[in-house]
Amino acid sequence: MAAGAIGAVIAVYLVISAIIGLFAWAAFFIAAALAIAVAVKYTRAAGGTKERRIESKPAKGIVDCAGTSLRIGDDVRASTGFDGPMELAFGRGVVVKLGRGKAHVRFHDIPEQVHPITPGALRRLA
Repeated sequence: MAAGAIGAVIAVYLVISAIIGLFAWAAFFIAAALAIAVAVKYTRAAGGTKERRIESKPAKGIVDCAGTSLRIGDDVRASTGFDGPMELAFGRGVVVKLGRGKAHVRFHDIPEQVHPITPGALRRLA
């Protein structure tokens, strides 16, 4: 009976130590992987020189297909590359708002609607 109790205690101890040992090994490998990742990050940051990209500066403001700046109130017409409604392709309009990459135009043919159009598809009239 005493031998059975001692055997049971030893078996429980071995199971618990196996589980704890498994967690200990997993923690060891995770810590090692993190240390390697940090070392690689710092060696690349310290030793490497950063390349500077040459970027062309965009034109000031929102420009039409000819490169002239558009302002609110400018008379415009559709140019090549216009992908709006066909009835507006040959019409003329007025810029009523300038937004992020869009010029909002009210065409004379349909004055009740304002159409957001890419500025490169417009031509400013003199």
